[in-house]
Amino acid sequence: MCLARIEFAGVEEQGPDVFGDVARIERTAGGLRIIDLFGNTAELDAEILSVDFMESVVTVEKRATAPASKERH
Repeated sequence: MCLARIEFAGVEEQGPDVFGDVARIERTAGGLRIIDLFGNTAELDAEILSVDFMESVVTVEKRATAPASKERH
């Protein structure tokens, strides 16, 4: 069985942040929930850019976070 792995767009050397053996990806309000073959989950503040079925790679990009607004009293 060949499961997917997640790679981050624009990162040449993926390193330990790459998720392997991905069985399921769910879209959430906070981004993506990644579930691996063993049921482990991770939450990513990211969006899917592409899915390559031949290479079993899902490329994601971290979402830009809006700067925190400052309240004045």
